[in-house]
Amino acid sequence: MSNQNYTNRNHPGTKLREVSLPRLLLLTFRYWRSMLLVGLILALGLAGMKVLREYKNRSVSNVAHEEYLAQMEIYQASVQAYTNAIERFQTKIDAKQNYFNESLLMQIDPHQECVSAVSMVVRTPGLESADEAKSDAAGSQSASVVNASNVAHAYSDYVRSGISYAQFAEELGVPEQSVRELVQVLADEYHFSSVFQIQVRSMDLELSGRIMDYILSQIEENKDAFHDTLGEYELNVVSRNEETAVDTLLLQQQTELQNSIATLQKNLQTSQTSLKELIKPSEATGASMKTIIKHGIKYGVVGMAGGIFLMILLYAIRILMKGKILTDDELNVAYGLRNIMTYPAGAGRKESRSPIDRLVNRLVNDAPDMTISAANDVMIAKVENLSLASDIRKILLVGTVGETRLESFANTLNKRAGNVDSEITFEASSDLDTNAAAVRRLRSADACVVVEEVGETSYRDAAEVIELLLASGKPVLGTVYL
Repeated sequence: MSNQNYTNRNHPGTKLREVSLPRLLLLTFRYWRSMLLVGLILALGLAGMKVLREYKNRSVSNVAHEEYLAQMEIYQASVQAYTNAIERFQTKIDAKQNYFNESLLMQIDPHQECVSAVSMVVRTPGLESADEAKSDAAGSQSASVVNASNVAHAYSDYVRSGISYAQFAEELGVPEQSVRELVQVLADEYHFSSVFQIQVRSMDLELSGRIMDYILSQIEENKDAFHDTLGEYELNVVSRNEETAVDTLLLQQQTELQNSIATLQKNLQTSQTSLKELIKPSEATGASMKTIIKHGIKYGVVGMAGGIFLMILLYAIRILMKGKILTDDELNVAYGLRNIMTYPAGAGRKESRSPIDRLVNRLVNDAPDMTISAANDVMIAKVENLSLASDIRKILLVGTVGETRLESFANTLNKRAGNVDSEITFEASSDLDTNAAAVRRLRSADACVVVEEVGETSYRDAAEVIELLLASGKPVLGTVYL
């Protein structure tokens, strides 16, 4: 294999390694037990000192503590009162503003109000011959006058609340109450009267007229029902007219609503400002054991975080000082090698791993999501493909992960290769620079595969092995990371 794509590390022009900070921090998490232990020690130390110091300084009198509790109670009551007031004002503002924006009545220009008005009169038997100008000794009116007034009031109530305006509401896309507000009945509610007037107000004379026509048709359709209840009477239209008028009462109503919204908004702002200006009472040092424990917990959290951060920093420096491999592409880029396989974390290890260890290894490791058995099969298949052109059969596994681990890995691969009738065989060899038997196995091998581990293998040691392999002239198929 050509070695033009790598740079000898001993050459003055050797490129500096690029360190990935996220990868470096992830690798430090492998030592989470030490981090938690040191964090716990610092947490207990800082919390203990804080609690002990404040406990010794508990010289504040009970009177001061009681004053603090009283002030705190007043403060909390004030906060609650202002909060409730803010919510109440905001609710009223929203309701009034929504009404002002959506109400048809509020959208009418009071200087150009379109009004359709109908005057109606009720006549009952004997009404014309009754002497309405006189009263008996008790001050009562004649029966015919009273009956006519009752009929007028009944129709007034019917127009106000008995008629359904749902079809107009649906047409205009507003609630029915918004249409009902356009209709008003003018009648003398305090004296006997047989005359009343119906008015329909809107922004459009055509709409006012349509609603008035609908009201008159509903009155006509329900005359029989009113006759059954009220007796004999006649209901006649005296006059009807459509006009554009100036409605000072509506102008006053709109102005009062806007002023009410403005007043509520001012009260809301005042409450919000007052809430912000409230000053929370300060508790005197050593006022209670509860406060001391609370301060101890705070210092304990700070100590835990500080201990963990300190250990992360120390382990990061340690990894950098020892020159550990941080990613599975460092050696490949430096020496122009290919990555044959990156195994799931913990491949080849026999010791049991806790769930946290497995989680950390999954975060640190760049391996594909597959089982170790599947990864072995994929690796054997890749080696077979790389060996076809050169008729390579015997593969030497070389690395610095330890002779025992290499032997176990080679035995596993040979077993899997036998199961799939592969002609490829694997043999382990470590310590090439100090072991004569390892050098002899190198001479008899057809090709080599470098086996290392991210976060554990020294980059310098791995580089020396690769340079020795390249110098020997043996084909290096690629790298494998356990």
